[in-house]
Amino acid sequence: MSEKIRTLYTCFLMFLVMFITLMFLTLTFSIYIIIPVALCILLYTFIAPLLSHISHSKTYFVLLPAPYIGAWFISMMFSISFSLQNVYFIYLVSAIPVIIVTLMHLFSRMRNILLGRIYLSSLARIGFMEASLIFLLIGPSVLRSEPLKLEPFNKVVFYVLLLVLYCSFSITYVNSAYRYRVMCKVLKANKIEDKIDVMWKKLTQKFPNKKEDVELIRYYFFDAIRQFEEGSYESAFLSAYKIIREKTVVDPRNYISDKREGDPSSFSQIRAILVHSRRKHTEISPKTIRETKIKLPKYALEVIERGAEFLEKIALD
Repeated sequence: MSEKIRTLYTCFLMFLVMFITLMFLTLTFSIYIIIPVALCILLYTFIAPLLSHISHSKTYFVLLPAPYIGAWFISMMFSISFSLQNVYFIYLVSAIPVIIVTLMHLFSRMRNILLGRIYLSSLARIGFMEASLIFLLIGPSVLRSEPLKLEPFNKVVFYVLLLVLYCSFSITYVNSAYRYRVMCKVLKANKIEDKIDVMWKKLTQKFPNKKEDVELIRYYFFDAIRQFEEGSYESAFLSAYKIIREKTVVDPRNYISDKREGDPSSFSQIRAILVHSRRKHTEISPKTIRETKIKLPKYALEVIERGAEFLEKIALD
C-alpha cells in the first residue's frame, strides 16, 4: 500500500469514526441531556491542551477527539438556540464539526505553505489579529447591562466565526502531537527523550573530557525536535544540519553522509538555498526557494533522522 493511499485510508477512517461518534452524541442529547456525561465531555475539552505537554507517540490519539467534540458542543448550542429538532439538525450538528476539523487538520498538520505563497505562520498571525477585532466588537455588547439579543443572521455569523476560531486554535496542539508522533515513527521510539537520554549517557561516558561538546550536540538535537514539533521547519532543519556537519566530539563527516536521494542531492544544497549562501555552487532563485520551503517538513524530518543515526553510531562505536 503506497503512502498516499494509506494516508487517505487513515483520514477516511478518522472521518467516519468521528462522524459516527458525534451522531451518537447528538442523538443521545437530543432525547435526554445527561448532565454528568456533558460535564465529562466539557472537562475533557478543557484539559486537552494541558495533556499536549505529555511527550509520547500515543498522545496524538488522546488529543485528536478534543477539537471535534468542542466544535460539536458549539454546534449543539447554536442549534438549540434555534430549536432545531429534526433529522437535518442531527446530520448538520454531526457533519459540520467533522468536516471543518478534518480539513483543517489535514491541510495544516505537516505543511509549511498552505496555498501558493501563503505561509501558515502568516495565516496564524492574521487569525489572531482578526480574533482580537472580533472580541473587541463583541465584548462591549456582552458586557453591557441589557441582555444581548442576536438576530438570526447575526447568530449564524457569530456561530461561524466562533467555530472557525475555536477549530483553528484547538487544532494547533493536535498538529504538534501529530508531528511528534511522526518523529517517533522515524526514530523508532515511543518517547524520543528517553531514547536520546540513553545515548547521551553513553556519549558522556565515552567523551568525559568533551562534556561541553556533548551538551552542544544535545542542545542542537533537542532544539531540532522542539522546532519541528512546533512547525518551525526551517529552524528545525538548520539545528539538525549542524549535528551532521559541524565538528564537535568527532567530525561527523567521518560517520555520516550529507547526500540524500532526489533533488536537491544533499542537505548542504538545501541549507544553501535557505540561507542564500554559496551561490556559486547552488542555483538560487525565488522559485527554488519557494519550492524548497514547500518541501521543508520532509527535508527537516530527513536531516533529524540522519542526525539521530549519527548519534547512535558514535554512541555505539
